[in-house]
Amino acid sequence: MNKAFRDALFHQDMAFYEEIKGHSDEEKAIRFNVYRNNVYVSLIDALADIFPVSQTLVGDEFFRAMAREYLQENLPKTPIIGEYGATFADFIRAFEPSKSVPFLGDLADLEHKLLTLTHAQEYPTLEHEQISAAFNNTSDPTRLLLGLSPNTSVMSSCYAIGSLYLAHKQPRRQNVAQIQPYNSEYLLLSKRSIYGEVYIISEAEAVFIQRLMQNKTLEQAIPDDAMFDTGSSLAKLIQWKLITHVSEADA
Repeated sequence: MNKAFRDALFHQDMAFYEEIKGHSDEEKAIRFNVYRNNVYVSLIDALADIFPVSQTLVGDEFFRAMAREYLQENLPKTPIIGEYGATFADFIRAFEPSKSVPFLGDLADLEHKLLTLTHAQEYPTLEHEQISAAFNNTSDPTRLLLGLSPNTSVMSSCYAIGSLYLAHKQPRRQNVAQIQPYNSEYLLLSKRSIYGEVYIISEAEAVFIQRLMQNKTLEQAIPDDAMFDTGSSLAKLIQWKLITHVSEADA
């Protein structure tokens, strides 16, 4: 779809009416509006596919009305539909009717990040045995540097968006009603196999992971938190297959 026709389509510009087959301007307008509506429906369906949990939380009617408002000023800039909706979360945060569901914007942000991870390049990571060997071969494990996959990121929210997302992904959604949505959460996002994944972590674990990503040694990465369990946190990184390499810091 070229830009001129796209702009005419979404802004009710009559410049293309002459190119539409029809016996009258009224018939041309009807045909043009049918096509416009079909395009809108297709794009709204695409947003629903990208943000399924957000749609479920607010209901189909509200979501589609909100998506239609979004389309008025945020048309696709690429034919690759997987790249669409990058600004949808920001739109939701500013959309007055959605403010009764204040966590919806952050949830949509999480969903789009996970979609982006699904389409991201995959990186090889170390197996448990390789990591154990690296620890066994050093005289001072505290000086080790743990490289994490470039697909790894930490996200925080004032709301329990990770719990909401994961609950809605369960087949029976049994725990949704028990979730306290106004509890803050820290999340680890990564790509595992072919899909983006989200894990709920503690604030201390978030600090630990962010410091590792900043190329801090194991000792430097450990947060000042008496409740932090280094062994448990390392086990999670290994289980989630996030570690790409282990090296020793220069003396």
